[in-house]
Amino acid sequence: MAMEEGERRVQLVARGATIGRAVDVAEVCRRRNGIIAQGLPSEVIIGDIACSSETIEQEGQRSRVVSVLSIELDGVGDVPVKEEE
Repeated sequence: MAMEEGERRVQLVARGATIGRAVDVAEVCRRRNGIIAQGLPSEVIIGDIACSSETIEQEGQRSRVVSVLSIELDGVGDVPVKEEE
């Protein structure tokens, strides 16, 4: 995972029907860091959120316009060290 490797800013990008899942993932990261998401820093902050549209060209069909949601997650603090079993 990017935050375990030292990166402290991650961007979630979702299109169309997966937007709800991206929002859920962002909230789980924000609320449950260190509990069920042990690979996250001690605090995760939801940063910028951007909403836009993209046109998807489909071979042999009409093009479609889909919604795109981008969510930035900023990690603050150290990532807890995994205990060896």
